[in-house]
Amino acid sequence: MDRRQALRNLGWGAGALVATPTIISILQSCKETGPVFTPAFVSPAQGHALKSMVDLIIPNDEQVPGAVALGVHQFIDSYWNEVLPAAKTEIEDEFWEVSASREQQFVKSAFNTFEAEFKATFNKELDKGTPEEYDQLLAKYLKTDKEQQKAYGKAMGDYLTALKENPAATFDKDAQLFYLLSSIRGLTVWGWKTTEEIGKNVLWYDPVPGQQKGCIPLSEAGNGNAMAL
Repeated sequence: MDRRQALRNLGWGAGALVATPTIISILQSCKETGPVFTPAFVSPAQGHALKSMVDLIIPNDEQVPGAVALGVHQFIDSYWNEVLPAAKTEIEDEFWEVSASREQQFVKSAFNTFEAEFKATFNKELDKGTPEEYDQLLAKYLKTDKEQQKAYGKAMGDYLTALKENPAATFDKDAQLFYLLSSIRGLTVWGWKTTEEIGKNVLWYDPVPGQQKGCIPLSEAGNGNAMAL
């Protein structure tokens, strides 16, 4: 069974991700090798933007390596390339219907929209973007209030419904960008927390938990850190 078939029930965001051996193998194969990032799924310009945004979401500090230092941007590109189906027919059968939001084309279209929005906002090509400019777009969409996010969710539902009847249906631009950027944020957090470096050296790592103890010192419970497993 190949990667896509084994992980066919996963979406393109982090909400559906679980730490399967296949996902972990993709993550472990992604290491930061230097300043040059050659993406397999997105274009080089989009790869530049992806790497910059991943670095903004979880940057390095004096004690803990950030997401880019651990190759999370490479993981996201590989996840999109190796796990998401190129078309619904690859994994859809008579018992299971695949949402369009779980296809490669959905991500590609969203990233193309992001590239167009960047050029319209800053009057420059995507690969010339600065961290400050990418941060501005991240903040514009990810810091929206709950009501606006609900509106984006409704737009997403309307689009997926319309798509069943009309393959040429269009997606609200702002909702599309919100879903792309929130997905990148979710995948970044998930990928960073799941790396061996963070799991073992930053989070509370206890591969064989013992009995439940309801009243123990914080020092015996990971000093308040989240559990890696």
